[in-house]
Amino acid sequence: MTSFQDLRRSLLVIGIALIAGLLLVVLMSEEPISSARSFFLSVFSDRFYFGNLISNAIPLILTGLAASIAFSSSSFNLGIEGQVYLGAFVGTATGILLSGNLSGTLGITAMILVSFLFGAGAASLSAVLKIRMGVSELISSLLLSNGLILVVDYFVEGPFNDRQSGLAASLSLPANLRFSRLMQPSSLHTGIFFSLIVAFVLWFLMFRTREGFKLRISGKNRMFARYSGVNTSKVIFWSLFLSGGLASTAGIIDVIGAHGRVMRGFSAGYGWNGIAVALIARNHPLFVIPAALFFAYLESGAQISSIEASVTPELAKIVQAVVFFLVTAEALAPVSFRRRRYV
Repeated sequence: MTSFQDLRRSLLVIGIALIAGLLLVVLMSEEPISSARSFFLSVFSDRFYFGNLISNAIPLILTGLAASIAFSSSSFNLGIEGQVYLGAFVGTATGILLSGNLSGTLGITAMILVSFLFGAGAASLSAVLKIRMGVSELISSLLLSNGLILVVDYFVEGPFNDRQSGLAASLSLPANLRFSRLMQPSSLHTGIFFSLIVAFVLWFLMFRTREGFKLRISGKNRMFARYSGVNTSKVIFWSLFLSGGLASTAGIIDVIGAHGRVMRGFSAGYGWNGIAVALIARNHPLFVIPAALFFAYLESGAQISSIEASVTPELAKIVQAVVFFLVTAEALAPVSFRRRRYV
């Protein structure tokens, strides 16, 4: 389980990132005090803003969990971006095609299940290539993700395009295949409960079951796990299977709850931010929740300050990049020290 020292390091990274954000706001704004207040505090001053913050965190929780379970087994799923997009599309297509036969909870369940299986299948392909042919899952998942994005773009702009909307977007889901809204008029929806349940289920799987123990042991030392009798090939397959499924689920949950349709590029950044969320959370499923809220807080703060003050929305991307850099550098530091010791 994540140690107190790991938690302290994550909090330090978050603190440095917030300081960097404050400095950027001060340097880039004509009214630094007003801009800083808008960026850091306005999100808590309004029901609409706060609801949107939580809504923005929902897909990040699921993509963070997707990255966490892969990283915990020492596998690397860099295809989360494409898997999110794929899951959003196939789930939406399922809802549109079956809207006359399925409705309500049954229809939403079918959409989520189809999305999960498609994403899991995409990630499983990288797992099979890794196990059978020794192909790095890092490379294969990334390349496959880029291909999936182009395929989904074709369908969104082609066969499933809503011509009347004039947008690069699919047809809309019927109202009976949508989540209920919370804290209106914000975009917060009941999908938040689904993401929280998934986080607790994944925590139980990883830390309270034998299979979860095997997964974590394989992540710590795959050779040791193999000599201890663990089928590491099976661990690789199922960790990537679940990772891809959770990533695709993030896409369809966002569509069902917030957007109602697939718009071209709507999920851009979900995958990479999910990886950063997992790194901050040290791959612990429960810590993924506050880490996702932190990233959503940065995004919401930048959007609000761009409206209320003279701050560009890209500021959040810069602060997120600082977080990604700090977490990655901190993770690689022990490796560099060990190498230096043995030189």
